[in-house]
Amino acid sequence: DVVYNHTDSTGQKEKSVLDRIVPGYYHRLNASGQIEQTTCTPCGNTATENTMMGKLMIDSVVQWAREYKIDSFRFDLMGHQPRSVMEELQAALKAATGREIALIGEGWNFGEVANGARFVQASQLSLNGSGIGTFSDRARDAIRGGGDLAAEIVRRKGYINGLADLSSGKTGVPDSSVDLLKAADMVRVGLAGSLRDYAMTTYDGSEKKLSQIDYAGQPAGYVSTPAEVVNYVENHDNQTLFDINVYKLAPDTLRADRVRVQMLGVATTMFSQGVAYFHAGVDILRSKSMDRNSYNSGDWFNRLDWTYQDNYFATGLPPEADNGAAYPVIQPLLANSLIKPGPEEIALARDMFLDLLAIRSSSSLFHLRSAAEVQQRLHFENVGPQQNGAVIAAQLDGSNYPDARFTSLMYFINVASEAQTLDIASTRGQDYRLHPVHLSATAADQRIAAEARYEPAQGKFTLPARSAVVFVR
Repeated sequence: DVVYNHTDSTGQKEKSVLDRIVPGYYHRLNASGQIEQTTCTPCGNTATENTMMGKLMIDSVVQWAREYKIDSFRFDLMGHQPRSVMEELQAALKAATGREIALIGEGWNFGEVANGARFVQASQLSLNGSGIGTFSDRARDAIRGGGDLAAEIVRRKGYINGLADLSSGKTGVPDSSVDLLKAADMVRVGLAGSLRDYAMTTYDGSEKKLSQIDYAGQPAGYVSTPAEVVNYVENHDNQTLFDINVYKLAPDTLRADRVRVQMLGVATTMFSQGVAYFHAGVDILRSKSMDRNSYNSGDWFNRLDWTYQDNYFATGLPPEADNGAAYPVIQPLLANSLIKPGPEEIALARDMFLDLLAIRSSSSLFHLRSAAEVQQRLHFENVGPQQNGAVIAAQLDGSNYPDARFTSLMYFINVASEAQTLDIASTRGQDYRLHPVHLSATAADQRIAAEARYEPAQGKFTLPARSAVVFVR
């Protein structure tokens, strides 16, 4: 057995057993011989670039896959490992189990290994072509909005939680705010699987590959196949999506609208090409009472209520160490009785999530297998400088595609707080109708069947406020 940390009888940390086996071998050291701790203090960075540490990891994962039939593995801070070791693991898993084992992880590029300082990393850009998936922050940041400090989080709205309303005129139709249009483009990057060579018309009217679109000094598109990207809007790190929306939405936002905004975030993941990743509880409005770093906060802030009665918002101020500076902003929000959802809203979110999941699983068009297929079959409408920036519109071509089930499919994400209409000339005279899930008597959001419309003579689509709608042909 390997014991990574041991506390002696006096409560003092002893050196790990690994360091006793071969001192300094299993951990990554700096120039002074000290263990690197860039992954998190006081964590010691293990040196998987060293043969036996790499072997320890590979042997462990292979055993879990072979003996316990685990069929995917997620690696924290995978960018701190060499690409070659991850590829060796990939091959070892296939040889040991005879099946494809999905490997995904955080491909962030930082610390002592940043920019290939010690080896070719298993990071976002370096893993291109490997078939190993990394979490994409491109669409995530555009969808949720940015900010680290509380006041900044409130101010920097995301695509689903305020940008469209900031750009809205008296008619409720968003104008051509550059921030809104740029965010819409970055959401499209995610919907197209962050594929390097996928080409689309951007907010300024130019035709660009996703690798030519800038994201914080990096290419927005960075993968070669859909399997290499993990699409998500919420994970265990940082605030939940519900809590982020508490910061960003107006305090008097109706509870039902908070549900709809949450499901707009979910819909962007459901409709994206690549791996769809959902944090536990995103479907039931999970809150951590605004805690931004709950790894050590215990069950009180991390619990889930599977009776669907409580999302645990406003169960107390989160721990001061990581949240104290935000208390002046958090306290009045936690005290606002208009924000906390009840069982009715939690059930609505759950059922809307299940409807979106049923739509995603209804057609292979949401699971295109190659970059070439995505380029051929996914086409964005309502793009360029004259677009309605509050609406994402895309067509998926299902002609002669296995298990597509539909000749074509149109999906829309309307983030505006009012209904919107779009005229799409290419659809005129066609026989689009609402997806069968929307028309079901048990559909969670009955507004869609009642209000969403397609008028074939004009190619006009009407979309309810804050809705994700799919039409099929």
